[in-house]
Amino acid sequence: MAKKAAKSAFCRGGMSSGLLRSAPEVWNQLLRRRRTILMLCTEATWGADPLEYLGGFRSLQYDPKSRYHSSLAPEGLVSWTTQQAENSSNPAVADLTVDFPHINWEYLRPIDGWASLQYQAWARGRLVITGDSSQTIVMYTDKVLEFWVDDQPYFGGDFYAFRRAPLVLHLHSGSHTIDVRLIRDIRAMGGVGDTSIHIKLNAQKSDGGLTSTGELTLPDLFEGQLASQLASIPIRNEEQEWIDVQDIKSVDKAFVLAMTRESPFRVAPGQTRPLVFQISMPRSTSFNLSLKIFYSVESSSRLLSSPVITYLFPRRTVQEPHKFTFLLPSGVLSYLMLRPPSQKVRNELSSSEALPVLLCLHGAGLDADSRGVSHMLDPVPDLRAWVLFPTGGSPWSSDDWHTWGFMDVEAGIKALLEWIKISEWKGPQVDINKWLVSGHSNGGQGTWYALTHHPDKILGGAPVSGYSSIQAYVPYTFWRTSDPRIHDLIQGSLVDYRHELFVENFAGIPIKQQHGSADDNVPVYHSRRMAQLISEANWSSKYTELPGRGHWFDTVMTTTSLCEFYDQILSRQNTAPSLPQAFTMIVANPASMTSRGGIVVDQLMSPNQLGRIQIERDDAVSRWTLRTSNILRFHFKPLSSNSLLPHSAIVDGCSVRLRQNSKLEDEWLVRSFDGAWKLSRGNWQSIEQRFGRQLGNLDSILRTRGILSIHGFNVSNSSVCLQIARNLYQYFGADAEINESAHAYLGRAGNLISVETGSTMSPSHLPSFPITVDQGKGICVRDAQGGVKLYEFEEGLGAIFVSPLPNERLELKIWGFDDDGLRHAARLLPMLTGVGQPDFVLVRKRCAWEGAAGVLGMGSFDSFWKVSGASFLL
Repeated sequence: MAKKAAKSAFCRGGMSSGLLRSAPEVWNQLLRRRRTILMLCTEATWGADPLEYLGGFRSLQYDPKSRYHSSLAPEGLVSWTTQQAENSSNPAVADLTVDFPHINWEYLRPIDGWASLQYQAWARGRLVITGDSSQTIVMYTDKVLEFWVDDQPYFGGDFYAFRRAPLVLHLHSGSHTIDVRLIRDIRAMGGVGDTSIHIKLNAQKSDGGLTSTGELTLPDLFEGQLASQLASIPIRNEEQEWIDVQDIKSVDKAFVLAMTRESPFRVAPGQTRPLVFQISMPRSTSFNLSLKIFYSVESSSRLLSSPVITYLFPRRTVQEPHKFTFLLPSGVLSYLMLRPPSQKVRNELSSSEALPVLLCLHGAGLDADSRGVSHMLDPVPDLRAWVLFPTGGSPWSSDDWHTWGFMDVEAGIKALLEWIKISEWKGPQVDINKWLVSGHSNGGQGTWYALTHHPDKILGGAPVSGYSSIQAYVPYTFWRTSDPRIHDLIQGSLVDYRHELFVENFAGIPIKQQHGSADDNVPVYHSRRMAQLISEANWSSKYTELPGRGHWFDTVMTTTSLCEFYDQILSRQNTAPSLPQAFTMIVANPASMTSRGGIVVDQLMSPNQLGRIQIERDDAVSRWTLRTSNILRFHFKPLSSNSLLPHSAIVDGCSVRLRQNSKLEDEWLVRSFDGAWKLSRGNWQSIEQRFGRQLGNLDSILRTRGILSIHGFNVSNSSVCLQIARNLYQYFGADAEINESAHAYLGRAGNLISVETGSTMSPSHLPSFPITVDQGKGICVRDAQGGVKLYEFEEGLGAIFVSPLPNERLELKIWGFDDDGLRHAARLLPMLTGVGQPDFVLVRKRCAWEGAAGVLGMGSFDSFWKVSGASFLL
């Protein structure tokens, strides 16, 4: 690494770059000059860049005399200054650390807390392509959320440095301007100590074709056999035309490989996709896999092949945690680390007995297959459980063990039955409906989510050093001040993860909390607060606070008190906790809440208010009395561990007689317009009703049952379609099939993402859908009273919203009157936790600097796809 002195900086920083003169040509000296501006901002996804009011950072030129407003700087002004950056070449890597020593952080921190440490900056540099011809460059953007290359914006970047989906650029010879927006986030960068921002850019020259990172997801080998028969490899199209993958083959015939999807498997120019394939090893003792991928480019019928890709299987025993792969409902491959019951447990129990699952959820930034995670419970090898270490879809568990992350958990649990079959397991079986849930840090928060949303399956919960909710952990203090209804809608879109509100859901379930008193990563307040709320819900948790201990130490998950808790729960012969005689069920989104006491809420009256059912059991006459609030439809679900479901119920004073056993799921209790409750039988799930996986905010698009499809790929929209696919894969590992024609989507099982620009918009599959475009006028929204609000076409107008498709599917519509409107709407695709995207949002030009405060409208759809009365329409 060589240090280069910066020539100038705007508040801080700037960049310059050039290409090595020797082949292969790659860029160096990146970020030699950094030009940045300091502003207070945690809402970057919404835009909220104050420089956009001045035309954007890209329009500003270096001027040491210029001053710009800042909420953090002395006298409220910032200007250009100089710092240094570290650079290396071949491959070209630029490390940039931006700090602001003239800001009195020690003064701000005690007053404003962690909120004062979340700020944004900009950096500028040059990338010079030498020679006479264009080059293809693959750019990795670690810890970057947003950047520009010349006049082309790119949103999403790689904020957590996953390095799954780098940007593929085709640049002409000459100089190119690179502007990078820098965002400081306390979750990713810390709330104590260093207040700087550190990013890393890596540019590599590409020779085109189909490439792979080589980071295969493969099952482990144990005792001479594969733990599962599915694998995946990420492939990237570095051509400027479409690539069709035709086949995948083992080079030495030691393994048999086969694509799981029909060929051709299409990859758009610049796109990265996970290629899932089957793998078997008939009569092979090899531990080395060598494979090639065969493909063709659109302009030629010639069959090409990738370089040989090799993988060395680690060898495990059945007693060790080993990697087990499985398919998610979305069609992509995931894995978990599995530790089956030990030999000691197998000797003690018969194969007819079924043991529960012990989930151990990892913290942020950790891989499930790392030794620190998968061997976390090694000190307790003989637990009477199937021990699972899920990934959640990424080292950050995708969305903090919520929509996508917890679908990964549930799919992994169900897949255990396949492992038992493949391995010809002779020991105790698994009860996939009984869980003991534990987790550390972000996994501790995930444990609270499991407890509040899946209580009927949980035998006990052990949240360790976990935060109570994202809203309580990451401050929203300095978001742009907005209309109170906008604020409420954003917070309301996150309420499903506000675990403090749902403590009553797990009353009766044993809870063991643990937290270090000196934790400076997740303050101990979170566990103390949850213990208090549990007691106020007429329940209790066993809470151990470890004096002087910090956030992590080697035996944090196997302290004496935790081990005693595991043994206590798992020695109950798999008996579920007793259901209290009186209990409460609280629901924010029925799609993410399963059952409580066998009750499943299907629909709420208003999406902007919590649903609540208070239940009192009278077992002597097999009757339950229910008092509801904001509940439109619910039903009873038979439970294997609970034979106490009632024969009759009194719901808000209305008596109903219930069917028994499996017939329970064939009838629903529905609140009529006059407030009376009636039994309903038969199919009611039509396209006019919003139900099941369609419920929720914009993140409901992630509940797809099949590969996501993106259509609208054309000359004007191609970069946005690629951005959407790149961000879905980068942050969730989700696969998306990009289609040039809407007809290609027909017959697909997954959800749809439609990208459109101009003065028209294709109609929803629901004729009465309340958002339409009136050609020649503007976008129209029919409000809760039936009135139509017209927003005339203007520069920067855009919209993003969900709408229904048949068979419980969804379409996410991303529309812009022009490119600016489309790009701003596309920013709101679910990506980072804590942003808060309601069911629909209408953006305009001023959102670029005002963020959410600048929207024309946002809100929710009710159970009949009507705009709710609590929505905001300017």
